[in-house]
Amino acid sequence: MALERLCVGWHLLCEFLRLRCWPQPRSRAALLRLQQRRLQRFLREDLSAIPFYAAVERNSLAALPIVDKATVLSAFDRFNRHGITRDQAFAAAAQAEAGQPAGLPAGLTAGLSSGTSGAPHVFLVSPRERGTWAGVVLATVLSRASLRQLLTPWAPPLRVAFFLRANSSLYDTVDGWRLQLTWLALTQPLPEQLLRLQALAPHILVAPASVLGTLARAQLAGSLSIAPRQVISVAEVLEDDDAQAALQAWGLSPSQIYQCTEGFMGSSCEAGYVHLNEQHLLIEPEWLDANHTRFRPLVTDFMRSSQAFVRFRLDDVLRPLPGPCACGRPTLALARIEGRADDRLWLPDASQQLQPLYPDGLRHAIARAQTEWPADATVQDYRLQQHGLRWLLSTQPTLDAAHRALLVQALTDVCHSAGLGPPEIAHAPWVADDARSKRRRIRCVQMPDSHIHP
Repeated sequence: MALERLCVGWHLLCEFLRLRCWPQPRSRAALLRLQQRRLQRFLREDLSAIPFYAAVERNSLAALPIVDKATVLSAFDRFNRHGITRDQAFAAAAQAEAGQPAGLPAGLTAGLSSGTSGAPHVFLVSPRERGTWAGVVLATVLSRASLRQLLTPWAPPLRVAFFLRANSSLYDTVDGWRLQLTWLALTQPLPEQLLRLQALAPHILVAPASVLGTLARAQLAGSLSIAPRQVISVAEVLEDDDAQAALQAWGLSPSQIYQCTEGFMGSSCEAGYVHLNEQHLLIEPEWLDANHTRFRPLVTDFMRSSQAFVRFRLDDVLRPLPGPCACGRPTLALARIEGRADDRLWLPDASQQLQPLYPDGLRHAIARAQTEWPADATVQDYRLQQHGLRWLLSTQPTLDAAHRALLVQALTDVCHSAGLGPPEIAHAPWVADDARSKRRRIRCVQMPDSHIHP
């Protein structure tokens, strides 16, 4: 165990110093050259140890098959170099969450990710990979003030409150003498969460976007009084109402960490845009439209060798920032992370061909419709689900008929503006989500009839 912690700490320090102290690529061309060198080394030296790729031609990335979550889970033992089965990994992850030794070889850690679909995914990381991940996160996410406190021996430790659906030994990697990370379970009642958070008085607050919004509104209502130095949104799409609540409560615009089972995908810059972690990942866009405004990413993580994530198709829909970011970083910046692919809703156009409606326009329509509503009528949360040509709209609190009609009209106007036939929009009662599940405000549960093809 001592040797494992030494390995983790050494790689954490090396990666942290490399990102914060060593010169970084200043141009897009220099970044891509660095990326290709690392990718070629990975293909040449690491991938041959993964059974799934042992007999596959590995001279180029394009020659390798595209895989997804179902593929990896169905042949889990062939995607890791130790032959660990899916059942073994799930059992080890459950033990780790319960604070028990996992018993995996080579110091491996197993973790669970619920995913926005609710279907769990399991992953493996080695001590070296844990250290590298922690070094990247700390070097990328910490503000200058937080970093200064972390590195000043006589200053108090940096206190981080981390709201998670389940704890993982992966996060223990960054918990130490100068950084005190406290996990707060989302399954706890809100009053208990507020009491613990008040007592902790965190310097950094990390939580899913919907939880940040809840905590910010509690602060504005006087039920909470904390003064975090950084507020960081994770796990969910950060929507405007939650970001605005955090800004009003703490005077801080939340930054974002884009993290998933497949790795540390990116984080936001000082200009407020999420930049992809292209020094450690290669991301191929699968464009969803002819104008290249949105894509689903194929992720190749060339810094992980215990379990392969190569040309792994994510369900996320990403919208790149047109042109370079004002911060000057050469990594690809995103205008928005729009959510999962099934956050798109589908409606027929004039020729009865299905066309997508992206959630951004629907979210903005719901927000705009409420701009002049009285405070007691404003929607705190909503859910819009597509069932064929019928949409179900739920709101919290439940609206009266007049305000509900205004929301329906706003959504209908979006459909007309896109040249699409509007659906039937019906009211559905509000049902609270399980605290352990990620918020999905807009979701296509069932597309319209199969004789209409997108």
